[in-house]
Amino acid sequence: MDPEPFDIRRIDVGEDISVWVPVAPGSGDPTPPPSEAARAARRHAAVVHAVALACLVLTMVAGPALVALLPAGPAQGRYLGLVPAVAGLAFTAVHAVGEATWPRPSGMVRRAPLTRRTPADVAPPWLRRVTWGWAALAVVVLAGCGVVADGGRAISRSLPGGSASSGPFPGWYFGMPIFVAVVVVLVAAEGVLRLVADRPVVSDADPRWDGALRRLSSHRVLRGAQLVLAWTAAGVLMVAGAATRNVGTDVTADGVTSTVAPYAPVGIGMLALGLAVAVVGLVVALVPGAPVGEQAAVGGPDRVAV
Repeated sequence: MDPEPFDIRRIDVGEDISVWVPVAPGSGDPTPPPSEAARAARRHAAVVHAVALACLVLTMVAGPALVALLPAGPAQGRYLGLVPAVAGLAFTAVHAVGEATWPRPSGMVRRAPLTRRTPADVAPPWLRRVTWGWAALAVVVLAGCGVVADGGRAISRSLPGGSASSGPFPGWYFGMPIFVAVVVVLVAAEGVLRLVADRPVVSDADPRWDGALRRLSSHRVLRGAQLVLAWTAAGVLMVAGAATRNVGTDVTADGVTSTVAPYAPVGIGMLALGLAVAVVGLVVALVPGAPVGEQAAVGGPDRVAV
């Protein structure tokens, strides 16, 4: 069998310096190693993301503890429901500062293509849809709970001799601040994506490498934003589910427990859905972005790997 032929491709490794290397047929053009500016940009992005993650975790841990120090009452529930959103705002704020302080080109810039980019060009489409999906789920659940709530803080059902109520329930009292927070987190995430799309190009680096770093930055922003939105939606579902199940559970004087449809089944379903949303949001947050390595991957400008 004859050996498979190789193509010969040129790689520019410096000004007026080029080498010719054999590559497999059908592979894309190799990309020269990134410049010092590219390495500085990658370090900047990594540090910003590390600080943003630290702020997110710290807020999620310290937030409930700080809320517990407040006077007991319904206001505690309001603030507790806002903890994930506040963590998300801290996370996106750090990324926004990182984009605002992005290293500017210095010295002689060999490539500075004038390319108009949008968030859709730099953000992973599936992750962006997941982020919007969690926000939509939270808004829909909050609206539904607000409609059926009794007094904005409980859910009730009629009984032959009166009524039964259970709370806390995310009616308008609890739900309106959370609704506003969800919208703010979503707008903040989209704003950071705009900053990523508009930031200066990495000087003296291949456009594919620069695009890969933008996609990695966008991935990092979105996976944090979708996490806090997922946990917000999960928290609303689980609180609403617990109250709905409780109001649909009757206990007789002799300790016999019975459930009332549709309250108990709906409540159990909301609890299960809330748990699933929380787990899926965490799993998505753990999905790493495609790493930006020293070389662009073969196969086209939109695929980059180590």
